[in-house]
Amino acid sequence: MSFFWRRVSAEVVSSLAPQDLLELVPYWGEEQELWDTGLVAGVEFHCSVMHQVLLECSPAQSEAAELPVYGGEPRKDLWTSPDGEVQEYTVVTVLAPEAVAAAAEVLSGAQYEGWIVANPQRLTAMVRELGFSTTWDDDWAHGVVGDLQDLADFYLAAARAGDAMVKYLSC
Repeated sequence: MSFFWRRVSAEVVSSLAPQDLLELVPYWGEEQELWDTGLVAGVEFHCSVMHQVLLECSPAQSEAAELPVYGGEPRKDLWTSPDGEVQEYTVVTVLAPEAVAAAAEVLSGAQYEGWIVANPQRLTAMVRELGFSTTWDDDWAHGVVGDLQDLADFYLAAARAGDAMVKYLSC
């Protein structure tokens, strides 16, 4: 599982259909110039842990703490199964510039590293509850802290530029 973030203008978010927004979000190794310029970020494997850590270490700002990973406005489309059943599904999730700024504020103030160090039992239980087959360990803790710091920097740059955000979970 991978999770991707793409900085875009508010005009792009408001004018494009869900499938067109999805096309703006490259996978690993695609459109390297976007990665190199800091317009795209991604994380493999533990986006759900990152999300849960932000919620637990930022209880006073729980609504805004949902924004960096899973929160935002789902952009939906329709899918027709081979037997003709039509289902609605979320293609991407978007954040307006104001939500990007709120997410950046939460990320910059979240004490996630201290919370992770202080709560190894909670994290062990959390990864089990989230269905991971891998157990929590120090290497994983360092990876989550590093990814959250990178995400904080990414959101701060987006907020300073007044950007919106397109987010995509790839299974």
